[in-house]
Amino acid sequence: MRAVVAEGSERRLAQLTLRDDPFARRLQPESEQGVIDFALAAGQAAAEIAIGNWGRRPEGIAATLGVPITRSNSPAQAGRSVLFSEYGSRPSAITLYAQSVEEANHLIRTNHLEEVIGIADVAPLHLAHELYHHLEAQKLILGTAQFRMQTHRLGPLRLTTGLPSLSEIAADRLATALLDLKVPPKAVEFITLWDLDPHYAWSLLARLQALPG
Repeated sequence: MRAVVAEGSERRLAQLTLRDDPFARRLQPESEQGVIDFALAAGQAAAEIAIGNWGRRPEGIAATLGVPITRSNSPAQAGRSVLFSEYGSRPSAITLYAQSVEEANHLIRTNHLEEVIGIADVAPLHLAHELYHHLEAQKLILGTAQFRMQTHRLGPLRLTTGLPSLSEIAADRLATALLDLKVPPKAVEFITLWDLDPHYAWSLLARLQALPG
């Protein structure tokens, strides 16, 4: 985990997120950094709007915006992925998965990581992340939906698509700024992943180390 904190700069983790997006294969390599800059700027702008209008407490922001928070005890593991939270827009609601959150909090305590990562409870982090998706879904911010990339061209007709990963990068930036985190949210998520599947975690760390700083 400490290796991830050392290697896992916000930009590197954003690159990892972008490269896991199947649509990103159509990006020109030289445009990757600019796209990441766009997503990080969108998340920072959203954080500034949130702080200026509703404060820094994710639960308080959710209450002000009328977004209910449900804490589910359902298992939240799918293969190698661990689900901590999700946002639903119809109707607007955020679900926090209590087992995943408590497992991460337990690992932070037992491995004495609070000083390293700056938090003892990951719930506000995941709540803040999902609040970005609410702000974007409700068009309370510009968000990343304005980014479009050409996929096909048929004569004068141009087909375009967005990149779902940009919303995830922006949501993590909002959480980082809102909570003044010491490390990016994706680095914190490695705690649970490391405990669940160390071999997979090592493979992700190797990918992270291979990226430019």
